[in-house]
Amino acid sequence: MTLEEHARAIEAAIQAAADDGFELDDGSGGELYCVELNVVQNGQFVGDPLEICIPPVTY
Repeated sequence: MTLEEHARAIEAAIQAAADDGFELDDGSGGELYCVELNVVQNGQFVGDPLEICIPPVTY
């Protein structure tokens, strides 16, 4: 899979979990809006990251 395909698969899994009533936060109860998926080689970022959208929390 490409980076783009992985990012979209992760996004779909997060959305499916949200549809089932599960939510992500930042570990302190704060809302996440997006995360980035990066390629890392030898401890260095390579290329541009891809954004993964996070569904809003419903509190």
